[in-house]
Order: sequence, then structure tokens, then C-alpha cells
Amino acid sequence: MQPFANRGAMAITTQQRRELGAFLRNRRERLAPEAAGISESYGRRRTPGLRREELAQLAGVSVTWYTWLEQARKIKVSSQVLGSLARALRLDETETSHLFRLAGEVSPSTQEPCRRDQIPAQYVDFLELQDPLPAFISNDRFDVLAWTQGFCVLFSYFESLPPRRRNSLAMMFDSRARYLFPEWEKDAMEAVALFRAQAADQLVQPEYANLVHELERDSADFRTVWERLDLAPASPSVRLFDHPVLGRIELGYVKLRLAAVDATLVVYQPLRDRRLLDRIRDLVEERMRTQLVRGPRSAGKFDGESVSEHVLRVPAGFDSL
Repeated sequence: MQPFANRGAMAITTQQRRELGAFLRNRRERLAPEAAGISESYGRRRTPGLRREELAQLAGVSVTWYTWLEQARKIKVSSQVLGSLARALRLDETETSHLFRLAGEVSPSTQEPCRRDQIPAQYVDFLELQDPLPAFISNDRFDVLAWTQGFCVLFSYFESLPPRRRNSLAMMFDSRARYLFPEWEKDAMEAVALFRAQAADQLVQPEYANLVHELERDSADFRTVWERLDLAPASPSVRLFDHPVLGRIELGYVKLRLAAVDATLVVYQPLRDRRLLDRIRDLVEERMRTQLVRGPRSAGKFDGESVSEHVLRVPAGFDSL
């Protein structure tokens, strides 16, 4: 295996090289030979961890080159070699990502999209406090994992969608979205560009590839926009809505990345019309009264939960996306 760098790799500083060398040495000395699959060794060991030559052999590189890497020499390293070192050192996902960043490379990701049951309860509680504002938590695949009553008021067709289509990208290409978004073409292009930018290193994963394939199959509009290869940053923005009850409204939205989980909180809020919040609140309260009359199961709740206790719409079995 040739330890040359990818052409797209970022240049790293002297301090990064020192950190990289120190990190590799630290993890090498932590790893017992037995844990690395080395059952026989020669000579007396001065440290409990792997020898440099043992790690180099496991990673498929020369001892000299690996020694230079630990010594923070100005050498180049490819993502393939970094991956081999990470596997040889039995690094976990966080450690592997740190290793790649120190080397100026983008860490490969094989992680499946975050599920609803992986979201810490504190975030779910915080989301609940956003009502009556339309708000939701989504993963990097744009699956909507948890949401407020206000979200269902704004996107009235959301709960009629099958679980696999409860995805903010797929929702944009639902036929009903054209009636909800008066600037649909602009908003659709922005949604696709944001998805491509955010999921760039995940598109080879089956969950992401299947979503794109389904949308390409079902929507000519999506195929056209997807082929543009546009990218967009995840920054605050403003959207117009033609709501069947509220009429033409303008909402700003912000996206907050959650810590310790690959998910994002998105909150829509009135910008100029402060009375709009009261109007949304009225619709939320009307919706909750209706659900109390119909019973919790009509609202897609878990058995035994009441609408008065929880206002999030989290249907049972949704984690099978």
C-alpha cells in the first residue's frame, strides 16, 4: 500500500503533525498485542503496547515510514493508509474521525442515520417546549424523527404520509408541497442543495442511496434538480407559505446542530407579524382539543399516552425507516 496523500487532502500545520504523531503513539502504546491479534512476539517488551514494526505490519506500511509519521516528519499520508491504521489500532468512530482530521482528511462514515430512540431525552423535552412553533428534529438523512403540534399545523399533510416518506426532502417533492410553498422551485432547489452538501460523504450508504433512488424514480422534478449538483450551507433562512387557514405567511427558520447525536433541531418562527404566533397557537389548541375528543390513538400516539401529557407526534414503529 502506497502512503501517498489524496490530491484533495488539506495541508496540515507542524502542530497538527505533532498532534498526529503523539496520538498514534498514544493509541499504539495502549493497544495490547493480544487485542491486535498478535499471539507471538520476540524479545523483551519495554512497553505494554504494540511495537512500531508490529503496527506497521498490521497496517501494511513500512516501519521507516510509520516511524517518520510518529516523529511528525513532513510526509504525506492517504486516507486509505489512515483507514488501515485506524483498523489496526482498533479505533472507535470518534477516534477515527479525530485521526483523519489531524491528517487533514475527511473521515469516512459508515454510521447509519440516527434513529428516534437515540435522541437524548433532554432534546425531546426542549423540542416540546417550542410549541406552538412549528419545529422538528431530523437526522442527516432528513428523516423527521420528532415534531411539535405546530409542525403538524403548518404541514397539514405530514401525518398522512407513510413513515418512510416522513422526510423533509421527500416532503418537498410531494404534490401537495406545490400548494404550500408559493416559491416552490427556489425552496426545492435549496432543500436538494442542502441535502447534497450535508450528506456528501454518506451518499454511498444504502439508506441515503435508496432515498435518492426512490425520489429519482418517483419525481421528474427531483431528477432535474438533483442533476444540477448544487450545494447550499445550513444557514438561517426565510420561507413563504400559503397555508389553507393562515393564508400567505412568512416564517424564518433556524437549524441547531445537536451534540452527541447526528441530528438537527429546526424551528420556524414568525419574523414580522407577531400576531401570527397567536394564530398558530389557536390552531394548535384546536387541534389538541380535537385529539382529546377522538382519543390518543387517532393522533398516532403510543398506547397509554395522552395528548395532555405529551405534544410530540412520535408514532410507534417509526424507527424502521
